[in-house]
Amino acid sequence: MKNIILTGSSSGFGRITAQVLAKEGYHVFATMRNPKSKNQLIATYLSEWALSNRLMLTVVELDVTDEDSVANAMAEIAEATNGQIDVLINNAGIGYIGLNETLSAAQVDWMFQVNVVGADRMIKAALPYMHERKEGLIINVSTIASRMPIPNMGIFSATKAALEALTISYYYELASVGIGIALIQPGTFPSTNIIANQLEPANPRAEAYYGEEMGNIRRALLESYIPGPFKPECIEVAYAIRNVIGVPSPFRSLWTIVRGGFKEQSVRYFNQATRELVDSFLEVTGVVYDAE
Repeated sequence: MKNIILTGSSSGFGRITAQVLAKEGYHVFATMRNPKSKNQLIATYLSEWALSNRLMLTVVELDVTDEDSVANAMAEIAEATNGQIDVLINNAGIGYIGLNETLSAAQVDWMFQVNVVGADRMIKAALPYMHERKEGLIINVSTIASRMPIPNMGIFSATKAALEALTISYYYELASVGIGIALIQPGTFPSTNIIANQLEPANPRAEAYYGEEMGNIRRALLESYIPGPFKPECIEVAYAIRNVIGVPSPFRSLWTIVRGGFKEQSVRYFNQATRELVDSFLEVTGVVYDAE
């Protein structure tokens, strides 16, 4: 049985992914902040759901921005699995739809702490266990917005672009030691609750400096995240993650796009161009990696 650590399990992609993977027969350690307070309802639901269905799902308290919290959670999971950590899924994240100027520097820093530094903290916490067994898989949940820094999503896109760059670098670094890493690039999924969970801007009055055009873009983006019929559901991303886990390492793609819409082909070209740039640099240095 594979043991999977999943961050950000309290809502959106995380909650449904925890259930999908548990149904596949994996032991899922569904981590979240505040499982005994703010997220107690969902933590209890997941635990009781797993118990009633005789599935292996364990809720673990973990805050990706807190070094001690990560260390304590990893120690708890390692003890429960005898150090066998097969898959880490970095799903925890925070978004924002609004002008860059409306966020304070502290809020921008917080978004990077959650979306980038937190993911890297989890990777560094899991890698020693994977190195010990010379195998493992890390999946980072990104977004097609990482390739498309449009107005009103600049800071969020920047954090995800940083996560992608970090992941690609890890991909090449870890290739020689038997550990895989992959990216999931979802399109727009209203059921992630990105609007309800996004930051409250510290400087909303900055919007007054901008014209109607920026306001229209923001409204269109917000409307695209309103749930409704015929809009994609989070379970599609959960299935994509499940599929990546099931693919043998030599055949696993670095990127998986989920519902990219009219932007998908452009994102696919961008991904391929990035891969070719890195490969060409490595070839110049005399290092050659097998293509996917």
